[in-house]
Amino acid sequence: MRACWLLLGLLLLVGCGGGGGGSAPPPLQSQLSGRVFWIESGGPTVPPSTVRSGASSTQTDPADGFFELQVPNGTSQATVSYASSSGGTVVRTFTFEPIGGDFDLGDLYIGPQVVRVVGRVVSAADGRPIGLADVSLAGRRARSGSDGRFTLNDVAYSSTNLAVFLGLQGRVTATGFFARLFSPPGAAVSGVVQVGDLALSPDGAIDPPPPPANIVGTVGPDGGSAEVKLLQGTTVLREVRADSLGRYQLWAGQGTYTVRATKGAKTGVRSVTVTDTSVILTVNVTLN
Repeated sequence: MRACWLLLGLLLLVGCGGGGGGSAPPPLQSQLSGRVFWIESGGPTVPPSTVRSGASSTQTDPADGFFELQVPNGTSQATVSYASSSGGTVVRTFTFEPIGGDFDLGDLYIGPQVVRVVGRVVSAADGRPIGLADVSLAGRRARSGSDGRFTLNDVAYSSTNLAVFLGLQGRVTATGFFARLFSPPGAAVSGVVQVGDLALSPDGAIDPPPPPANIVGTVGPDGGSAEVKLLQGTTVLREVRADSLGRYQLWAGQGTYTVRATKGAKTGVRSVTVTDTSVILTVNVTLN
């Protein structure tokens, strides 16, 4: 009888890994990254913002707004807190699909005001609504319904510096269609910004939309490596560097802009008006 009990005990020890027990493996981790911008200035938050997700938190880089966090797989939200120099603390929470690997949230805009951005996603081929399209703008995400309509809630907004808001670049994607970019077309009315119909070209179309640039051109003479800025009024919305041949490309929503190129002591300026974001405009700049 005693031998039976000893045998049973031995089997239990083997089954439990020698009696040493065992701890569950730590939860799988992913890296969550992005950049935080203040809608009032269009630049990174100064002083830095605090980004928190679950038990993890970090501060943004004051130079470019960048942050990264180690978070458990399955994480689906991050909260940004910013004590602005004008007084008061702004707290905004951004939600996203549960992650299962490293994930870049892109540019997250925050500000003292928020608005709803609403519109509809349709096919450029026949005008029918597109459901299950993914729409993003300023860090906010939404998915269109069966009628193609979508609502982006809590989008950062500035009534004192509208140019930054109008320069925001949103993106729409849907299975079977080319992705497209869009920008808010105007100011909010009663807290709502209407972007209208966003038409997507089927991926089999013979006239696909342009790449993420609708203002292209060259800087000359000898404009290689020139600094090219896109301004609306006095606000710089985009900044790129021309290649060795002086070529550059920018993206802009509907509106009137100034393209300014600088190389050393020489500067060139051209104005451009974008009425259709799907049309590529050629704007060549001459340095003087």
